Amino acid sequence: MKITENSQKNVLIIGSGSMGYSDQRIHDMWIDKYNLFSKVEHESSIRKGKFKDRIELEGIDWCGTRTIYRYLVNGKFESLPLKVFNDLGLYLWNHLFNVNTGRTPVHLFLRQSDPGLGICIPQDTRENFFSFREESDPLEKIYIEGLNK
Repeated sequence: MKITENSQKNVLIIGSGSMGYSDQRIHDMWIDKYNLFSKVEHESSIRKGKFKDRIELEGIDWCGTRTIYRYLVNGKFESLPLKVFNDLGLYLWNHLFNVNTGRTPVHLFLRQSDPGLGICIPQDTRENFFSFREESDPLEKIYIEGLNK
């Protein structure tokens, strides 16, 4: 069977400025905390007898300021739902927004099928020197209106 773009699972692609604390990408620390909160919520739900799925974002490729994450539900790779994408965008906005600059250090926040090109994405072109960045703060779009695609 031929795999079309519509049948491929969506992944999360984040790019965030320069390296931050302890030589990590700025967003890495917050994704780690997001995963920890999800784990605690999952384990707490089991103790209360109200099972809730364990959600995890697993880094599958990274280079420079970019990371590609796959979305795992109870350890199984699934397509990243729009609701989780928007929730994560708001979570990062709330932790990374700088009142002095009026923006976050995130220049790339995408939900799309994994093109299988490693850290490269189809938006990388010769014109942008193979380093695509969204025109404005991508988290601000989610904060102001949410994404619906």
